[in-house]
Amino acid sequence: MRYRETHNQSALIPNSLWNLPFSSICALVALSYGAMNSMSIFCSLYFQEVQNHSPLIASLYLLPNLVIGVLINLSMGIFVDRLPAGWTIVVSSLLCAPAPLMMALVDPSWKYYYLQLWAQILSPLGINVLFTVGLIIVSDNFSKQTQALAGAVFSTASQFCTCLGVGVCQVVALGVMGDASSEDATSGHVSDMLRGYRASFWAMFASMVLCILISIVGLRRTGKVGLKKD
Repeated sequence: MRYRETHNQSALIPNSLWNLPFSSICALVALSYGAMNSMSIFCSLYFQEVQNHSPLIASLYLLPNLVIGVLINLSMGIFVDRLPAGWTIVVSSLLCAPAPLMMALVDPSWKYYYLQLWAQILSPLGINVLFTVGLIIVSDNFSKQTQALAGAVFSTASQFCTCLGVGVCQVVALGVMGDASSEDATSGHVSDMLRGYRASFWAMFASMVLCILISIVGLRRTGKVGLKKD
């Protein structure tokens, strides 16, 4: 891209597009989308294969995730111009990060509402806030000529890293399952499958911690966005 720009040729994605806020937003949406889509998939598998619930019960256990996600998407448009964008993303990521941590620490014998319910409630907070605020940051940081390109790169990052994140978590889970002992989940021991799922949840938690660090560094100077301009 640099070569084409220096030779006055068109560049598919000019390097000038990658300023700090935009690069941070793309990294955040990539990590968050990968982690939280993996969260939904692995929670469903956890409920069915570790706790032996039916697909219907597992779907009902995941329902709070959907409900909270819908409510956030409906409400963020009202509050997005009243709060500093950078700190909004930092706080939402801080609230979202404990979700995979809870799933990594929860005992399968515990009741759903002890930790698993709260994990499902907190899980959608990060990505749903990030996607709404991120698109507005993209719009505010670029001219009308480059907004469409920046939005396309933003969406591509989210879709590509969804697949990548799920793949990484699957590799982590299968790697731990393969190395673990074949003992069943009894007192003092956990099954191979549970170990694998817990390892994948730890990977998601690490991804969300990285999101918090990126948002603090990359979006620290981002003020309010979505303000009406006359």
